[in-house]
Amino acid sequence: MRSSRRTILAVAITVAAAVIGMTAWALDRVDPGMTFGQGNDAQGRATLTIGSVTPGGLAWYEGVHAGDVVINVGGIAIPPGDQAVSEAYENSREFQWSLLTVPPAQLQEALANGDSGAPAQLAYFGWAPRRLTASGIALLAGFLLCLMGFLWRRSASPGPSLSRMLPTVLAASATPLFLVPAYLTLSPAAVMLASILIASAVLLAGLDMTQAIGPTRVRRTVVLVAALTALTAAIIGCAIAFTGMERGLATETRWAFASATVLIPGLVAVRYLRGPAVASQLGRTIDSIEVGVAATLPAFGLMPLAAVTDPPFLTPLVAWVLVVVALRVFAIRPMARLAAQTTIEREMVVDDSEAERRRIAGDIHDDVIQDLTMLVHRLDRDGAEEPAATVRRAVERLRAICADLRLPVLDDLGLGPAVHALVAELEPLTGGEIRLEIKGEDRLPADVELTVFRVAQEGLANAVKHGRPPISVHLEIGAEDVQLKIDDSGPGIPVDVLTAPPAEGHMGLLSMTQRAQTIGASLEIVERPGGGTRVRLNWAARARRAGSAINREPAN
Repeated sequence: MRSSRRTILAVAITVAAAVIGMTAWALDRVDPGMTFGQGNDAQGRATLTIGSVTPGGLAWYEGVHAGDVVINVGGIAIPPGDQAVSEAYENSREFQWSLLTVPPAQLQEALANGDSGAPAQLAYFGWAPRRLTASGIALLAGFLLCLMGFLWRRSASPGPSLSRMLPTVLAASATPLFLVPAYLTLSPAAVMLASILIASAVLLAGLDMTQAIGPTRVRRTVVLVAALTALTAAIIGCAIAFTGMERGLATETRWAFASATVLIPGLVAVRYLRGPAVASQLGRTIDSIEVGVAATLPAFGLMPLAAVTDPPFLTPLVAWVLVVVALRVFAIRPMARLAAQTTIEREMVVDDSEAERRRIAGDIHDDVIQDLTMLVHRLDRDGAEEPAATVRRAVERLRAICADLRLPVLDDLGLGPAVHALVAELEPLTGGEIRLEIKGEDRLPADVELTVFRVAQEGLANAVKHGRPPISVHLEIGAEDVQLKIDDSGPGIPVDVLTAPPAEGHMGLLSMTQRAQTIGASLEIVERPGGGTRVRLNWAARARRAGSAINREPAN
């Protein structure tokens, strides 16, 4: 499932949960899980009885049994008799705070003991409507959480990995808060629906987390684990809706499985964070910290449902928000400023490098090639054909070097023709075919075209050197974006090469990531499904503008 579809589903689940929760809160009703009826005692007098009890409902949990005689409702005695019972039955449609019931065989003994004898069973429901009224706080917390996440994402503050998965993480965290009022009606249908929606929301967030995991085998394993934990949470929720196990171990177990659906993929993603969307190790560290912290948020959002009879358990969620704010202000933001400074310095290095390339190309063309050309003329004039041919080959080689340094094809014709020429130059060296697909002819900013070409140049060189044919190159150029994908069929690239510090022989990978960072592009170097290596670069003008806004953030 694509990330965009997961986001749409997550938003739909969140909206549905909010509507259901607000409706339940507005109705302000708790399902007692029972009905009243009328019967007769041994003397033939009318009695108010329990008609039916729903398994797993509130009355079932409180120990009420079908057929029991009700002798007290909300502190008002209901003695046997036609008039008193008839009035009580008419008023029984309105839910009461407490019931005093007794088995029919022990009715006379209970009445003799003043309605409070040992045989009587007190069913107290007072906590349920009070907590339903207070659950409006959970609704408010859900809305505030969504608002904070929306504003945070719009401000371009999250890292590239968290920014992509933030909608589903927020859905997994806010959905339980929105469903607290519906859940507290204790209607089996409402409890089951809430459990399914919560399991669906955390599963979407867990799947989004798995997309940040680089190695394919690890990613598939974690996807399976997330699916199993979400399914287990849903099954437990549906089961306890009809078994009356709403408090205690069953509820806590469901909370643990639902939380693990996001937490496990998040922690694994921190270890195997996929492809360097940021070039520097510091930027990667910030990205990992944000993903790991975000993975813990759904667990705190689920806590209000971990103990049904307590007030909305929002204290841990508030504490989480405060800790994250402090972490961002005193740790992540200074690290982000340092990363931004490093990026600026790297841009200067890359710019200086390209300027030096142009200077060297100009010196070679204007001085060395001109002198060698004059030498060729003199040798031809003197009849020295063999030395002249040798010098002429040297001149042709120098012209090729100058063309590579200055890239006149890129400057004059654009990115598409330049990549086409590059493929034509390298294809004879592969011993096989390079499949090239180019879409679009738009011209992009000069630095963007240069960066994409250099990444293509390095990626193809690595594919020729370390991979095997067939090699495929896909380039799609838009008015404000560009996508480059290079696949080879070789043995693939080890994960430790991507995560280890740059070493001799692997500086090209660092060069590609540095160049991508200078234009605000995302670059992934990952294992290709089916074997081989995939280099994928994506650049969009809006992402560049967002990155520039971060870099301009004041340092105070």
